[in-house]
Amino acid sequence: MSTSAFLRCGKTLVVFDGPRRLSWHASAPGDYVPTALWPSPAQAAEVMDHLSSGGCLLVLIEQERISVPMYAEEAERLPPDVAARATLTSDGVVSELHLPVLDWMPAALRERGLRFLENSTRLLRQEPGLLLPHLIVEEPPHDLGNLRFARLRTPRPFADDRLAPVTDHLFTSDTTTGITATVDPAAVLCPSAGVVAAVRTWETTP
Repeated sequence: MSTSAFLRCGKTLVVFDGPRRLSWHASAPGDYVPTALWPSPAQAAEVMDHLSSGGCLLVLIEQERISVPMYAEEAERLPPDVAARATLTSDGVVSELHLPVLDWMPAALRERGLRFLENSTRLLRQEPGLLLPHLIVEEPPHDLGNLRFARLRTPRPFADDRLAPVTDHLFTSDTTTGITATVDPAAVLCPSAGVVAAVRTWETTP
């Protein structure tokens, strides 16, 4: 599996806006050094040129906050240009590099992506996890339809106690008709907030 920050799927450029953006180099067995942060200004310009020329762009947001854990000695070897673009916290043993989400996009597009992130966060908070797909996708917008934002969810192991919120959500007694109504999961996943479920997922169901 690729760990690159981007890949091409036919005419579509897929960007992983998450920890993959930080590149590492193994200077020796077991010794890893952070080397660069994707994208450079030139790389960001290439992505925007691809989009403006009609190419498709799918941006996968992996986290609300991009945090990359590392040992303190690894953090000390961060290139200055990487350190300048991020915030570093440390307890002296383990450090975390915090990267701004979508900071490489123009302001208007970044605002759209952050709005999707907020809406998807609300969806994740409100709906039982078992009813949600591993990939949540932004509804097609009225403009720039060749750009879509999506959010990857980390699969969790199945456990019996995860079924209780699902059954509570799916079945509600209708005392008027005496019929047990089921909630259509597709309807649940298509709120007015601008988030829909993908027909296909990008991760393997556990």
